[in-house]
Amino acid sequence: MPRFQILLFQGLLWLGILLTQTFLIGGGENILETIPKSGIIVLGQMTLVYLNTLFLFPRLYLKKKHFLYLIIGLMLILAISYGVQELVEYFYPRGRYRGVRKISTLTKSWYFLGRSFPLFMAFLLSTLLQVTRLFAIKEKESVQLRSEKLETELKFLRSQTNPHFLFNALNNIYTLTLIKSDKAPDYLLVLSDMLRYMLYECNAPKVRLEKEIGYIRHFISLNLLKDSRGLNVNFDCGEIPDHLEIAPMLLIPLVENAFKHSKFEDKANGWINIKLQLLGESLHLNVQNSLPDKSHTTDDTGGIGLVNVRRQLELIYPDQFQLNIEERDHIFSVDLIIEKL
Repeated sequence: MPRFQILLFQGLLWLGILLTQTFLIGGGENILETIPKSGIIVLGQMTLVYLNTLFLFPRLYLKKKHFLYLIIGLMLILAISYGVQELVEYFYPRGRYRGVRKISTLTKSWYFLGRSFPLFMAFLLSTLLQVTRLFAIKEKESVQLRSEKLETELKFLRSQTNPHFLFNALNNIYTLTLIKSDKAPDYLLVLSDMLRYMLYECNAPKVRLEKEIGYIRHFISLNLLKDSRGLNVNFDCGEIPDHLEIAPMLLIPLVENAFKHSKFEDKANGWINIKLQLLGESLHLNVQNSLPDKSHTTDDTGGIGLVNVRRQLELIYPDQFQLNIEERDHIFSVDLIIEKL
C-alpha cells in the first residue's frame, strides 16, 4: 500500500476514534466542549501506540524480552495517563464535577484510572495488531517457502528424464542414416520436437494435454524403429479437447516404464497396451505390459519412474487422483485416474 494511503487510513482511523470518544464522554451533548478533552485523550493514545509500535514492540517483544516489555509498557501507560489527566485539569479545572475546583484524592484516583483505561486499551490493541501482523508475515513467508520448496522438488522430479531413451533414439536414427532411409530426417524432426517440449515447454506449471499425448506418440514411434516389421504396441486415444491441461511430463514415465520392462522386442511374447480416455474433465490412463519369465522385484518393475509420478501427483493433484499398480500373471498394469483436469 502506498505511503499516502497508509497515512490517510491512519488519519481517518484516529478521527473515528476521536468522534467515538467524544460521543461516549459527552453523551452526545456539549460536543464543542467535549471534543478538546477527547482530543487530549486521543493525543495520549496516539503517543502510546506509536511508541509501542516503533520502539517497544520491535526492540523488546520481538527480542523475546516479554517481561521487560510488559513492565515498561505499564509504566508508559501510567506516565501518559498522568500527563493526559494533568492537561485536562489544566485546561478544564472543574472537569466533570460541576463547579468543584478541588477534587479529593479518592475521586482523583478514580478519575486517573478512568483516564488510564482508554490508554490501556490502545496499548493492548496495538500489541495485538502487531502480533497479528507478525503472524501474517510469517505465514506468508512459510507459504512462499513451501511453494518454493515444492517448485524445486517438482523441477528435480521432472529433470529425471531417462537418458537411455535418448541414446537409443539417436542410435536408431543413426542406423536409418547409414541405410540412407528417407525416414531419417522425419524422425530427427520428431526427436527435435520432443527435446523442445522437454527443455522449454515443460517449464510451465501446466501444458495442453494434447502436447503431452503428442510426446507419447513420438516416444512410441521412435521406440518402434527397433523393428521395421512392427511390434505389439497399441496406443488407444480418443479425441482430446483443446482446453484441457495437465502437469507436464506426468504421463510419460508410465509409458516409459512399460517399454523398459516389457521386452516388447520379443514379438511372440512381448506386448504393450496403452489406453487413454476422458470422462468429462477426468483423465483415465491404463498402461499394461507383458513381463518376461523371470522374477521381478518392485524396484525392477516399478523403478524410480513410478515413485516419481506418485510424488508429483501428491504435490500437484492432492486428493484428486488414484494410482493403482498391479502385477499378476506376467502382466504389469498401471491405472491412473486424475479428476477434474
